[in-house]
Amino acid sequence: MQITVIGSTDKKGGAATISWSLKKELEKIGHLFFFFVSDKTTQDKNVFVIKRNPFIKLISKIFPTENLYRSNWILNTKEYRGSDIVHCHNLHGSFFDITSLEKISKEKPVVWTLHDEWAITPHCGFTFEGTEMKNGFYVCPNKDIYPKISWHNEAFLMRQKRAVYQRSKLHIVVPCQWLKSRVEKSALRNHPISLIYYGIDHHLFSKKDKRGCRNELGLPADKKIIFFVADGGKSNPFKGWSYAEEVIKKLENRSDILFVCGGNSNPTQENKQGNILYLGEIKDPVLMSKYYSASDILLYSSVADNFPLIILEAMSCGLPIVSFDTGGIKEALAHKKNGYLAKYKDTKDLLFGIKYLLELEPSLLEKMSTDSSTKIAENFNLEKMVRAHENLYNKLIQ
Repeated sequence: MQITVIGSTDKKGGAATISWSLKKELEKIGHLFFFFVSDKTTQDKNVFVIKRNPFIKLISKIFPTENLYRSNWILNTKEYRGSDIVHCHNLHGSFFDITSLEKISKEKPVVWTLHDEWAITPHCGFTFEGTEMKNGFYVCPNKDIYPKISWHNEAFLMRQKRAVYQRSKLHIVVPCQWLKSRVEKSALRNHPISLIYYGIDHHLFSKKDKRGCRNELGLPADKKIIFFVADGGKSNPFKGWSYAEEVIKKLENRSDILFVCGGNSNPTQENKQGNILYLGEIKDPVLMSKYYSASDILLYSSVADNFPLIILEAMSCGLPIVSFDTGGIKEALAHKKNGYLAKYKDTKDLLFGIKYLLELEPSLLEKMSTDSSTKIAENFNLEKMVRAHENLYNKLIQ
């Protein structure tokens, strides 16, 4: 089987992690993958760049639309022509003309995995809890939410997407029930929808010796370590940086607690400030699994999310989690069984969750840790996700 993948990047980011994992695992059993992306981060010869004209990119920002980009040329490549399936992932990011979907779907079976809400909003990747719907699309909070628009062009963008959906034959894949329920009420509701949960390599992300990991990473053995990731920091409205910041401030006088921050929240940030240790971006998954194993709690303060891989990775490493109840997180993270699900945007409850886990009896914490690892291995493993996609591909080809 030959599969053409279209996405914003080949390997960097959550969506790309999933598409690249599918490529790696399915190629092991003889399938062939070709990628067309706007940002290439690997040296793989089967990954091709969708070049972006700077002038067109500028025009598209002035007249907010993604239909100015040249992407129909993909249909003339030998890689596309020889493919049995076209699998789309993130299509936003100023590189792909969404009207190409109509042409592609008339020639090939099209699978479109939604890693965020962009397909069912006028322009934004995520809305927030309680968002209203208008004409089959969830309303974006404002025009500056990524991908932002320069003026209120929402009516045109909704008409454009609706027209493409009506003239195309698409098979939608979502990674959680939360997003599936939203899609079923949207302008995409007339297309088949499959729920395929994300899967991770639970052998890679596995529970390791805490003391050994701390010693290797140079972390103190006598403190409770609260790990959090802050990609984008304050500039990312989805990650809830202000809530994490407030929690840290409330606990800044606790000499027995160290907050460890992974991610590119502030490249110029000093390595250590008060009781916060800044690590920078952690690119190596093996290293990431060691930080999970070395920690006592994962603090996840995101206020808009789908089904984040970091939750699955941390659980697989046996790390209890404190998170807001948003998106599909509760489909993996059970309240007081794998951590603590705080009320949405409630800092007091987030703080209560941290104290709850810090004061939990060691035997109960160990059970929580073991249950988390087992849950991921049984329900959200890489093999299960890959097998579900292969079955879907075969079904669509037949």
